[in-house]
Amino acid sequence: METKLIKIGNSFGIRIPKSLIQQYELSNNIEIDPTADGILIKSKKKARTGWKEQLTTAINEGHKPDTELLEGFNDEISDKEWQW
Repeated sequence: METKLIKIGNSFGIRIPKSLIQQYELSNNIEIDPTADGILIKSKKKARTGWKEQLTTAINEGHKPDTELLEGFNDEISDKEWQW
């Protein structure tokens, strides 16, 4: 697929066909990563995406949280204040 750079103020942009946006589920927030072969454009993931599932899987496999690391910490923030 070929496209051209377009001038946008002091920057440049590209037009991405709708079919590619849908295929790769791109949204308004994307990440651009430089690679050895060019630029990788991908959807930006929300912080902590998949953490809950990974923790549940680890606990189900017999891994236990290290309670010594948690000693002395005070849980003053309720779960309602955290955004997952």
